[in-house]
Amino acid sequence: MKVPSSPNQSPPLAKTRTPVSTLLWRTFKPDPRATLSHQVAVYLCLFFIVSTLAVFGVYITTKTIAAICGSHLRRKSEGVRRSIFENFKPAEDEEGASESEGKKNASRPVIVGFFHPYCNAGGGGERVLWGAVHATLKEHKNVICAIYTGDTDVHKSEIIEKVKARFEIDIDEDRIFIVYLLKRQLVSASTWPRFTLLGQALGSIPLGYEAISKLVPDVFVDTMGYAFTYPLVSLLLNIPVAAYVHYPMISTDMFSTLSLTTQLPKYIYWRIFALMYAFVGAFAEVVMTNGTWTFNHIKSVWWLNRLLSLAFDRSKKLEFKILYPPCATADLQKFEVTRPRQPIVLSIAQFRLEKRHEIILEEFAKFVKSDAAPPRTQLVLIGSVRDDLDKKRVYELRLLARELGINDDVHFVLEAKWNEVKNWLRTASVGVNAMWNEHFGIGVVEYTAAGLISVVHESGGPMLDIVVPVDSKPTGFHFSTDPKGEMTLATALTRAFSLSSEEQIEYRTRAQQSAARFSEENFERGWLDRLRVLLMLEEYCRVDRISRGSPS
Repeated sequence: MKVPSSPNQSPPLAKTRTPVSTLLWRTFKPDPRATLSHQVAVYLCLFFIVSTLAVFGVYITTKTIAAICGSHLRRKSEGVRRSIFENFKPAEDEEGASESEGKKNASRPVIVGFFHPYCNAGGGGERVLWGAVHATLKEHKNVICAIYTGDTDVHKSEIIEKVKARFEIDIDEDRIFIVYLLKRQLVSASTWPRFTLLGQALGSIPLGYEAISKLVPDVFVDTMGYAFTYPLVSLLLNIPVAAYVHYPMISTDMFSTLSLTTQLPKYIYWRIFALMYAFVGAFAEVVMTNGTWTFNHIKSVWWLNRLLSLAFDRSKKLEFKILYPPCATADLQKFEVTRPRQPIVLSIAQFRLEKRHEIILEEFAKFVKSDAAPPRTQLVLIGSVRDDLDKKRVYELRLLARELGINDDVHFVLEAKWNEVKNWLRTASVGVNAMWNEHFGIGVVEYTAAGLISVVHESGGPMLDIVVPVDSKPTGFHFSTDPKGEMTLATALTRAFSLSSEEQIEYRTRAQQSAARFSEENFERGWLDRLRVLLMLEEYCRVDRISRGSPS
């Protein structure tokens, strides 16, 4: 029975919901009775909560936008991919292939995209690119290689022919797809006369977007060092990203060249850029470097990769590896070291500013005018030219040779085919490289494999990896450009040509023995080992995309 309410009893209050903002304010409002340390702790807690929510919100928003854009790119690229797959004919297995090999060859087609805007330049970086492409196509019959390049003025067949002529590498043209990029000028140094480092880095982002908007690959491999494309590709497409680093965009020793008193703005600019470089480098899941010098520096500047490895137990995936570039050492090591050589100083390097050809010319002028130079000593400069800037560079070097009075003693050989390069390596006595902190130096490897006595700058890969002692005995000479240095280039040339015949043969023999480490076979083994990791990651990413409802 319901008890009647008393006339003096107030009606029950309606339940109301208190806004979250009111609850937060009641929780964190200032309390004049609280101590200062208590108030600081409260506000720090509030700041942490708000910051966490903001970061989480930015993360969710970024992933959502990236997923939408990635789906759009895949739908846009679907027609091109379908056309490639329809024309794709898997290479026939060799006789005696194993059962596992047959299963591998019968699997679905996979597009491995190589981002290399200057694929037709004909330098050491291009040898790495085409060596990796060749090894990939030879080992994995189901793989198609897409090359993203800005060389819009050459046809695919011309590119393949140049690879054959320059590097003696046979490429299966039917399994190569060239994606032409129209915005390559965005990564050209001439486009950014100011803030060149930042300009080229940011310019690679729209260039990378142009690449993946024309063809979405299943694996993205950067072989030129455009690290700022990695977050774009990884976030939009959810595919594995690999980096073969020839030279870090910024290195730790660059900061030692600056004075904090007179160059503080530049120091701050480089520090900020180094942080940006560390962030974008963390999106590379497989990292390879071309030598010890690059390995040490990239491991230092890409410190965020190591943190991610520890945090997510992905050390196998994010482990840095040294993978020496492929060098044609087998044919060159057949050259007889006892055969008499001509008094020729040989330089093999692209005609770029950092190769410091002017130092070679100036020091050679000092040497050739001294009594130590043999009669009719010649300097031969072999290299490729990529653009008008390189052509201008060659013209200026010719003028410098004339000013130094050695015009008749210097020969420029441009865009030489590999057979011509081998002829010079067979006859020359000394090979020279003057670049400061040369990242590796494929040309120097060719010197040693051919039995030349190498004279290189005391820095970078030539000093750390190539011109190193064998059985505690020298294989060449290191010189310094410091006026207070122990040995200049001219002095090193004098010592090289003053060796007796027996000493020269000993130097050449040791050099050839040392060059065996840089063979094409060793590169292929190392590259295929990394490629297996990439293909496993590709399968994982594909399953992940399908589970999320994204196009595969």
